[in-house]
Amino acid sequence: MGPCVTNWYFTNWSNTCSAQCGPGVQKREVVCLTRGGVREGGGGGDCVGDKPAEMKACNKGPCVASTMWYSSPWTQCNVQCGNGTQRRDIICVQKTGNDFTVVPATECAHLDKPAAVQECEMGECEPQWFTTEWSACSRSCGKGLQMREVRCLTPDKKHSHDCDLRPKPEQEQICNTIPCSPQVSDENCRDKRHNCVMVVQARLCVYSYYKSACCASCTQSAQRAKRH
Repeated sequence: MGPCVTNWYFTNWSNTCSAQCGPGVQKREVVCLTRGGVREGGGGGDCVGDKPAEMKACNKGPCVASTMWYSSPWTQCNVQCGNGTQRRDIICVQKTGNDFTVVPATECAHLDKPAAVQECEMGECEPQWFTTEWSACSRSCGKGLQMREVRCLTPDKKHSHDCDLRPKPEQEQICNTIPCSPQVSDENCRDKRHNCVMVVQARLCVYSYYKSACCASCTQSAQRAKRH
């Protein structure tokens, strides 16, 4: 049958230029075929003639600057449940070829501006725990107790029994666990009043009356001050 001739085969040029304006390129695929198959590595060694070009220049004319609104992604909904809102940034940009530049919003005034806020829905709200502030400590020293009220309320603030019990806030806690009568080396130096913790906190130990009435607490406070 004679020798098998290998030839270059190629597709049509791509319909689009790689640049929307200004200089760019168009591409096509080129292969060397022999005996019905594609030559390894693109072939070309046995093909007749030079390999046809795979790219050629194209130009869609000078780039003209255009302005447009740019919208950032929406933020998360501002509520964990129920109806809320979410926002996004809207800025005016100028596009020249593939380059973007932020310009004053007045440059886009002739265009319809996208919405910067929209409503969002996060599903029905469940009842949740509410608490009051902690009460004053029942004792100024020695181990007291603080209390607070804990209530399960619906989204419209009505009492409910449907709250999850596992994360229920504590209703009481221990407070003022410091000893009421601090231990000092002088056995005659002791606290004669029950509110010596408050005396120390109010810095009344500088007065001889309180220094004597709360000798142990004032002495221990002075010792701590020297250490620090």
